[in-house]
Amino acid sequence: MSRLVTMTVGVVAAIVAALSYSAFSVAADDAKSAGTAKDDAYAAKVWSYMAANGLIGEGRIRSFPFVGSRPHGSIQEFIATEAVIDGQRGRLLIKHNYGAEEALSPKSVYAAGPDENNEPLAIMFQREEGYDPDNNNWFWAEYNPDGSVFNYQGANLSGRAPLCIGCHTPLGGKDREILNGSAK
Repeated sequence: MSRLVTMTVGVVAAIVAALSYSAFSVAADDAKSAGTAKDDAYAAKVWSYMAANGLIGEGRIRSFPFVGSRPHGSIQEFIATEAVIDGQRGRLLIKHNYGAEEALSPKSVYAAGPDENNEPLAIMFQREEGYDPDNNNWFWAEYNPDGSVFNYQGANLSGRAPLCIGCHTPLGGKDREILNGSAK
């Protein structure tokens, strides 16, 4: 039980940090974009790369799901690879997220089709040096199942997305990567 409380407190702290980052840091730096047409266009290029390389869609590469936590799905699949987007080679992290139905388990998600119980798919792509040095040059995006950028409370989650950075900064360390879970 104490592990659950600790995890819940950590998630709440991350959300508070995300809201603080969202309200102050991004507003103070107009050069850092998030959710703009340019960001969405770049997100479309990442989506195209994933589709062309079997990382999304029917017949995609699968990994064994694990129990995750919010703000992503209660069950998640994670794939890490390298990609080339617009001539830039970088690390691509893909998190397939699945809904919060109590009956879901990693085994039931793996046995079902990969398109069942979907929640927004989240990615991080490490762009060229200088893109966003404060955040290890990560480009962030969340997608709807049709490949369009997910809109959360009026903001498209693409580019230097404050909601993503706000959670990954306190929890993800210098590299901003977070991977936790259990195969329960």
